[in-house]
Amino acid sequence: MDHERKELLAQKKAQLKKRQKRSEIQQYKDRLTKSIEHFSQKYRYADETEALKIETFISKLNFEQPGQLAIQEVCPYPHGNAYLCFLMGTDALFEIYVFGKYSDIMSDHDAWEVFSPYLLLVDEDFIHYTYINDNGEVMESQVS
Repeated sequence: MDHERKELLAQKKAQLKKRQKRSEIQQYKDRLTKSIEHFSQKYRYADETEALKIETFISKLNFEQPGQLAIQEVCPYPHGNAYLCFLMGTDALFEIYVFGKYSDIMSDHDAWEVFSPYLLLVDEDFIHYTYINDNGEVMESQVS
């Protein structure tokens, strides 16, 4: 009987933790939506399939330390649409990916950097990316 109670308690704790994480993610999404002018006209959040592609892409990148990419080569490439990824901040921010025009994301940079000083823009082709460090330096590259 004790074993069943412990198991039930562990399940309840796991469910609570999931709900809390979803709530925290939603709070950040609400803050982002409110802090970026015309957010819903310019951006949307990545769906689960896109999020998996982004996470796979990010896992292939070379990080010098958390949030800081080691850019090996510069790749001047005309950008269209991109996914914005936060490379610093809370766990919830790491699970939020914003999709929009590259030019809109760059023009709203001041609002984005409030949430994370290190930003990654992954082009929708999942080959090219732009990294913006905490000094606002923009570096463009591609996955080798």
